[in-house]
Amino acid sequence: MPKGRTRSGYRFLPDVALADIAFAARGDSLSALFEAAARALTEVMVDRRTLVGRVERRVDLGPSPPDILLYDLLTQLIVIKDVDSLLFKTFKVTLGPGKEPSLTCVMRGEEIDRDRHALRNDVKAVTMHMFGVKKKAGRWQATVVLDI
Repeated sequence: MPKGRTRSGYRFLPDVALADIAFAARGDSLSALFEAAARALTEVMVDRRTLVGRVERRVDLGPSPPDILLYDLLTQLIVIKDVDSLLFKTFKVTLGPGKEPSLTCVMRGEEIDRDRHALRNDVKAVTMHMFGVKKKAGRWQATVVLDI
């Protein structure tokens, strides 16, 4: 994982935590921010280029404030990985209107194949350390620290 290098809507923060992995995600919309954060979480666990979109899964959350929705979405991805052994390559997030929107995320991925996938870290949880979602200069931003 390149440290500090910006990628498709997110960058890793190498100096934030020693036993954890941190990243900053951004997007022009709240949906784009959530999609970037989901990609970053997946990139911590596996090289996303080794995944194929064979299985579709849908997650519905909320209504809740945006920070809670992001926390819950990332937590759901970790639970699905742990319970169903699924990792996802693509994410399409749709948010309802209002300050406390509902969220629908349609994901495509596949069951973990240790022979074919370039696995990286086993993420255990999203932490509340430095966690936050904010809008700055017209763009949405989030900081996330993962327990590995």
